[in-house]
Amino acid sequence: MAYPPAPQYPQSPPPGPKTRPWSVTAVVWTQILTAVMLVASGIAMFSVMSSVEDTVTKQLLEDPELADSGLTADNVSSLMTFTFALIAGVYVVMAVFYVVLALLVNKGKRPARILSWILSGIGLLCCGIGGLVGQLGSMTANVNGQEYQDEATQAIEDATPAWVTAIDWITLILLIVGSLVIIILLAVPASNEFFRKEEPPMGPYMGQPPYGQQPPGPQQPGPGQPPYGQQPPGPQQPPGPPPQ
Repeated sequence: MAYPPAPQYPQSPPPGPKTRPWSVTAVVWTQILTAVMLVASGIAMFSVMSSVEDTVTKQLLEDPELADSGLTADNVSSLMTFTFALIAGVYVVMAVFYVVLALLVNKGKRPARILSWILSGIGLLCCGIGGLVGQLGSMTANVNGQEYQDEATQAIEDATPAWVTAIDWITLILLIVGSLVIIILLAVPASNEFFRKEEPPMGPYMGQPPYGQQPPGPQQPGPGQPPYGQQPPGPQQPPGPPPQ
């Protein structure tokens, strides 16, 4: 007796490669451009640090208002080296993080999306807005009871080349605008879909063959075996004695 074949259920096709939306592409290029400007700004600071340090030291030591302030060439040199090295070092480290995150975001890695939000927030608040306030703000100091504009800040501004100042301004503006772009574009629906975790494809139901294959039919009986569904005959009884 043959049984009808079991019903077939279609198998879910394997998911194809993700299509990167324009929002994620824009984030990747923004991160790379920001990293390039951060490295350029850091290199520019290192390249002019020595000349700016010499100029500022000479200008401060020759200022009559600072004659009794206790400033020495070593103090000014240490302050300049620390300031330039700190800013340039922070820029280079942030640039490395931006490049690494750009590569991971391009592949749709979910942790990279979260870390990009964190790094962009730090770049926006600390380096971008904080640096902008430092560029626009004026500092005052008190020497011998007299207030005056911070001579060290003014001397650094006068000794820094214009092209270094321009690169620094571009970097600050890019940090502010680029951080906002990254934060917003990573939150749009197209980016959410790109970073969504893929569900494993559904296979055939338990006991069902893969789609397109027929289930095996009933086995044919071998030699000396009864047909399928019939019991084999028992052992034959010997004939009884003949009647008297």
